[in-house]
Amino acid sequence: MLLGPFCRGESPTQTKADAQLQQTSGEIWGRTPRGGMEPTVQAYPWPLAAGTRGIEFTTDTTPHPNGSPYQIRWYLTRTPGVLLRQKGGEDFACILADVENRQP
Repeated sequence: MLLGPFCRGESPTQTKADAQLQQTSGEIWGRTPRGGMEPTVQAYPWPLAAGTRGIEFTTDTTPHPNGSPYQIRWYLTRTPGVLLRQKGGEDFACILADVENRQP
């Protein structure tokens, strides 16, 4: 069952190049957030606003329960279905997703 839509707006940590890679790979990655304890995929639990640059996606992976109504998270070791990815010696959380890139 597909869940979403979820979104991530364009930012210094969510660049146009990131959006293109996410759309091509079908993967959303997340590193350990500032003050966090483990790699975490983070997103907003609504569609991308009209005219906003970023990505919108759906996924089969259920977000971690008991989160904020304003931001959802998938934790590497605490959310079933989250995958480990590594790049440059750093661990990342990863979810599989159907990604729509809205950064022309």
